[in-house]
Amino acid sequence: MVVSKKSVAFDEDVARQAEERAGERGFSRFVNDAVAQRLQAIRVAELHAEYEASSGPVSEETRADVAAEWEAATSRRE
Repeated sequence: MVVSKKSVAFDEDVARQAEERAGERGFSRFVNDAVAQRLQAIRVAELHAEYEASSGPVSEETRADVAAEWEAATSRRE
């Protein structure tokens, strides 16, 4: 994997909390994973907007079905 080094500034409290939670994985890995998750969330939001632009809003019935499936899937992991 090719690595790109960047210099970033954090609010002091955010940096402290991130360092505490990063633990043995390391701060860079923790930040990389956090940014990757944020980018994935942005892409999902973009895809949702594209879908709604081409197909109209998602129905309440579909939202309820998805919420129920999500709850079932996540409860099985616990």
